Parts: sequence; structure tokens; C-alpha cells
Amino acid sequence: MAPPITREAPGPRGWPWIGSLPGFVHDPLRFWTRLAARHGAVARYRIGAESQFLISDPELIGRVLQQDNVRYYRGKYHQLLKSAFGEGLLTSNGESWAWQRRLLQPTFTKNRVAAWLDIVVSTTEARIATWNARVEAPPLDIAREMAGLVQEINAKILFGRTLPYASNEPLLAAVDTINRSLLRQVTREMVLGGVMNRLPLPDTRRYHQAVALLHQTVDRLIAHHRAHEGDDDAIMHGLAQAENAAEIPPSDLPLRDQLITLFLAGHETTACALAWTFYYLSEQPAWAETLGSEADAVLNGGAPTVAALAQLTQTQRVIDESLRLRPPIYGIGRRARTEDDLGGWRIPAESPVVVSPYVMHHHPAYWDHPEQFDPDRFTPSFASGRPRFSYFPFGGGPRTCIGIHLAMMELLTIIALVSRTFRLARPTDRRVEPRAWITLRPHPGVPVRLTRR
Repeated sequence: MAPPITREAPGPRGWPWIGSLPGFVHDPLRFWTRLAARHGAVARYRIGAESQFLISDPELIGRVLQQDNVRYYRGKYHQLLKSAFGEGLLTSNGESWAWQRRLLQPTFTKNRVAAWLDIVVSTTEARIATWNARVEAPPLDIAREMAGLVQEINAKILFGRTLPYASNEPLLAAVDTINRSLLRQVTREMVLGGVMNRLPLPDTRRYHQAVALLHQTVDRLIAHHRAHEGDDDAIMHGLAQAENAAEIPPSDLPLRDQLITLFLAGHETTACALAWTFYYLSEQPAWAETLGSEADAVLNGGAPTVAALAQLTQTQRVIDESLRLRPPIYGIGRRARTEDDLGGWRIPAESPVVVSPYVMHHHPAYWDHPEQFDPDRFTPSFASGRPRFSYFPFGGGPRTCIGIHLAMMELLTIIALVSRTFRLARPTDRRVEPRAWITLRPHPGVPVRLTRR
């Protein structure tokens, strides 16, 4: 037998009983960043009675997410997400996850998502048309606008172009409630074993009401698609065919759970990425004009095509830099099935392990002046020398975000169409800060004034 691993990872002692909970709850981004700076590649900290491990080395992150992904699985904190997402791709493990991934993968290839470009273009152009009355008017919250726009786009991609769907404030508010409440539930689970999550507290009741509204909305959309025989290229159509081929009754939950996962998770991350990108463009007028000029030259006044999107190289770099500075998924959790030696440090069996895109994207070992907005970091000559897991806004390994091609198509299209039409200026008296909920949201929003280019 191999000798036991006795080298314990360094980290703060923390407070009696609660450990490092106050610092983590107050600002997890700052807490993790300081932890990595002070304690290195593998740092241990305690939340309640349980030790957790932050991994801040690209090679070791690759071990966790890619090479040793069976050992490092999605554990009990991910199971809390099931009340909102069901047994979908986001919450499953093992053979169940592998089967679902095989079912969904053909739907999200680069060639496949190109068929939905017309939906992204037409819905975005309709939204932009409504902004004409807002030129020189009081600021509008571009973060809220992007949340509504992406929700509408994704509903049509999931359920069909002819779907009479418009985003609505109650559902946007419900998504906000779910985003905040899930992080609160995870924190309670860490400290109290979930006791408070089972009490009828006001915020718990609001959470369940929000989940009920989300589920009712998706159920109505499923029913509409079935009643009206929606587009053949709608995601629901393809999933229903695949599940019918696998002899899964259409009334059962797997289809519904996948659609809820795609509707909520895909909407939330893309909307956050757009909000942060427009935030940076509102602060960087030179880059905003560069993107507007690029859109003019590449699109030549017409609608984006797949070939044209590939030519938006400056826009792509701005997106990459925005995702570096403010990755919507700022932390990725796993749990070790068995004890492991990770970089010479002992990871006990069933210990939570965290890898943080936010921490790595701001790590001074891999980025010069990491807090500075500089899209030129992503020119090929600069990007080629970085380790793979110094930058991973879409995760990595077998669980890399399945919607990466769709998200990037939406980001490029929406940013190009907005940039060629408007200049965005943010009021100087409105401070915007990253708020770490389940995703990294701009708080309290991104107010901007619109002027025509």
C-alpha cells in the first residue's frame, strides 16, 4: 500500500465553529483572491466544520476538471440546485450525466447553432428599435435590457421562431430571486447542514414562489410547442425526437428538466457577459468606437452572417477581456470521491474543492496589470504562451459549457448590432460593483445613456 499523504495544505485558522465564513460571505471574490495570494496553489479554509480547498494552479486545475474528472465530481452543494433545475445536465453525475451530454451534444455544435442566427439578429434589431425613443433620455439599465433580450432569444431557440414570447418583469425578478437564494442556501448547507433551508423563512418562500413561476413558464412553452408543432430546428423538437427514440415517454420529467436548465442557465450567463461587456465599453469610448467601426466595415449595413461574425476580431477580443475580468461563472465546485495527492498536498476524501476562473483571471503570475482592461491581451501572439487553465470562462474538461458556441454567437451578434448603432455613456455618479451570487452580476445594474453614432 502507498504511504498516507501527510502534507496538509496551508490556510487561515478561522473563527471557532464558523471558520472563515464571515470573509467568504462578505466577498467571496476578495476572500479567494487573498487566499491564493497568501497560501499558494492549494489553500485550505474552513466553513463551519468542513475544510474546503481552493486550487489556484493551472496544471492542478486541469487535474480536477479534466484528467481526474471522475474522482472530482459534483457533490451535495450542487444537489441543492435540483429544486430549480431538476435532474438536468447541470446537476447530474456519472452515467446519468454522460447519457444527457450525449443526447444534447449534437444540438450545440458550431454548425448547428448557426441555424439560429436569424433569431438572434431579428430579436436584437427589434429591441434596438425600442431604444430609439430612449436616445438622450434618462439612463436605461443595459443589464436589465440584456436579461430580457437574451431570455426572449433563448425562448425562441428552445421552442420555435413563431413563439409569441416577450420577456416580462415578473420572470426576470424570479430569476433574480433564484440567483440570490441559491447561494444563500449553499452557505446555510455548509454551516448548518441545511436546517434553515427547510424552515418556512420569508426568503425561502420567495425562492419557491420564483421556482414555481419559472416551472410554470417552461411548462406553458412546452405545451405551446406541442400544440402548434413548432420549428423543426427548435431545441425542444430535437430533444423530444431523441428522447422518443430512447423510448422515454414525453410526459416524463427528463425533457422538462433539460429545457429548464437550458432556459435558466443559458439565459443567465450570457446576459451577465453582455452586461459586463457593455459596462466596459461605456467606460472605454475608444474601444467602443473601434467596435462600432469594425461592425460598419464588416457588416456593411447588413445583418450579420456566420462568415461576418468570424471577421469581428476586435469585438472577439473585447468579449474575451470582459470574460476575463468578470467571468459570469466565477467559481466551480467539485468534491473528491477519494483521498488524493494534489500537487503534494493532501485532499481528504469527500472534501469540497473549488477552482475559480475569477481568481485565475486576476492572477499576477499569468496576467500583467490584471485589473486593467486590455483586450490586446488576446491577440494570438500574447495568448499563445499562457497555460490552458489560466483562462477558462466556460469551464473545462468534459463538463465544459455545452452552449459555448451559442453563447459566443449571441455575444458577437448583439454587441456588433448595438455598437454600430449607439454610443453608451455611463453616468459618473453611478458605481457598479460585482455581486457574487450564483453568477457574477453587476450591482445594482449598468445604467447608460444612449446617443446615436
